[in-house]
Amino acid sequence: MQLLELLRRYHTQAAKVAVVVGTILLVINQHDALFGYEKIQWLPAALTYCVPFCVFMLGKLSSEQDCQKPSGLNVPFSRYR
Repeated sequence: MQLLELLRRYHTQAAKVAVVVGTILLVINQHDALFGYEKIQWLPAALTYCVPFCVFMLGKLSSEQDCQKPSGLNVPFSRYR
């Protein structure tokens, strides 16, 4: 399955994960800027949300590819044993 097809199917889920995980990481990494007197670093803040999105999508891609591979267990199975 192509990455673009997965993006169409899972972009909402990936965005939700990115918002939750990204916010947690933003608070951890930019705590002084959010609650103190330092300036926020915008590029790392944006990447904090991009990374969980990409990890989610690549995990889905890997999972879909694994599901399409044959298991290697070509033994006939009967329910009536």
